[in-house]
Amino acid sequence: MFALDIAQEADLVKIEKLLSGSAELHKIGRLKDTPRHFPVFQPLSIQVEGVRGEGPSGPVELSASVKLFAIGAMSLKLRLPVVVDKFSDLLPYRKLKFKDGTDLEHRAMELALKVFESVKPGLDTPVQEMPTPEVFTVFCISSPMVGGSDGEPGMDSETWMRKKARDVAALLVGETDPSRLSSQEVEDITRCWYSYYCRDLTVIDWDTALLIDIPEDYNDTLYVMEMANLQLEELKVYDMYLDQVLDKAYDEVERASKLKYWFSRQKMVRDLREVRMDLSKVTDEITNITKFFGEWHLARIYMGCATRFHLSEWENAVNQKLHALDGIYSILQQDTFNFAMFLLEAAIVALFIIDLIIIIFLGM
Repeated sequence: MFALDIAQEADLVKIEKLLSGSAELHKIGRLKDTPRHFPVFQPLSIQVEGVRGEGPSGPVELSASVKLFAIGAMSLKLRLPVVVDKFSDLLPYRKLKFKDGTDLEHRAMELALKVFESVKPGLDTPVQEMPTPEVFTVFCISSPMVGGSDGEPGMDSETWMRKKARDVAALLVGETDPSRLSSQEVEDITRCWYSYYCRDLTVIDWDTALLIDIPEDYNDTLYVMEMANLQLEELKVYDMYLDQVLDKAYDEVERASKLKYWFSRQKMVRDLREVRMDLSKVTDEITNITKFFGEWHLARIYMGCATRFHLSEWENAVNQKLHALDGIYSILQQDTFNFAMFLLEAAIVALFIIDLIIIIFLGM
């Protein structure tokens, strides 16, 4: 999964008309325990061609899907079916490389750029160049859970997890020798795991996850992970953007204290007000794309992703910077008001003096 910030906003209705026949609103599928009316954010799903190349074990073909969000973000998901005998055989696919020297991220960015150019007319303030994506890898296993020497199927997820925790941890961190991992590291890597039925399991680490389930139930879990990954990318982008805005705002406050720049402070206040409104709207929308209500399995998986990605810390950092921006805006606004009152009082005094002078001259 590759999450990218590509614009300030995206007009999904305009883009859907622009890509008539190859774009539609995304629909959630087989939810396990949601109520009849489930309020969920619907991005625009865009049909694209996949990625082909010569992999380490021969030709590979990855299917691709793209989702576009009103907040000006894109999520690109590439999927590759493989058949392996053991967990360690999956390690080369953590960072897939092609024989022409490119890797999966390079190919993904080429595809993302094509989509970006096709939807650009529907974007508000598109980026000048494609940013570095936030990447998240998920291993989806459809085989039944087995464990022990007998290899009998039907083992419940909790028992299987206890037996295979070290192998799972090694896969998620890319360690070729599971025995090298300490028990503490294994416990930390595998602490965010969730199960709904006895046969399914989801284990979440900071940039990888393991999903064991029937293929029909993959998509909704992957969608939740995709949304959390996108939220992380957006929060990072706006955290960096706020750093730039704050640096500029501090400079403007210092400059506005000088008399010769006092008449330009109204423009500074207006610019800051627009930035505050835009950022407040965006941060609210970022939160809303992953808003779940109730004690549902998908909500638990999202909370696991949020814990791993430190989303609350990123959100707090953004909110603190927004509060700092509010403080700067208030200072400039108050200074502008005080200066306007000073000018008004000076004008009244000047008129009073002029009036006195006229009276004196008329009296003479």
